[in-house]
Amino acid sequence: MKKMWFALFLLALPCLASADIYLEIGLEGGGETFASASSSDDDFSFDQDLNIGGGFKLAGGYARILGEESDKSISLAFGYLWDSIDADNGDAEFDTFTVDAIFNLHFDNHHVGIGATYHIDPHYEDDIDGLPDTDIDFDDAAGLILQYRYQFTDGFYFGLRRTEIDYEIGSSSFDASSTGLFVVFTGEL
Repeated sequence: MKKMWFALFLLALPCLASADIYLEIGLEGGGETFASASSSDDDFSFDQDLNIGGGFKLAGGYARILGEESDKSISLAFGYLWDSIDADNGDAEFDTFTVDAIFNLHFDNHHVGIGATYHIDPHYEDDIDGLPDTDIDFDDAAGLILQYRYQFTDGFYFGLRRTEIDYEIGSSSFDASSTGLFVVFTGEL
């Protein structure tokens, strides 16, 4: 699997000539719930869940228009995805590094994309009162991305993304799929 990703990266390098910088900020939800925590004070109480595969995402990389008609583009982005909860009865956190390669078809300002994602070193840990501490390092994982984005202006997009991916450790598999909203900024180097 790692050889496939290395080959994909090498194939993408020529496309990066005359590419734009790509910056993405996202919020994703979904995946299996790994921790629940609660907090309260005199005025209110609330419960929080932490799901693997979701959270806040920051990514940066390159985007390039393909062809003279400008109806296709590709992007290659390296990111960090994380989530955490902190409550009266404990705390938990999840994080992973991501590599996303996405091919987009453009229909005026509407862009539909399909691509691959690779999550490197997915990690979960918690310290919940009354339970033993948990520290899990999942295997690296590959998944599928489907997305829609709308181009508001040159270099500014808003979109919806679905990621299908499973995390494994040993013989156990966990759903880390997510759905999220994202904003993209692109510009010349």
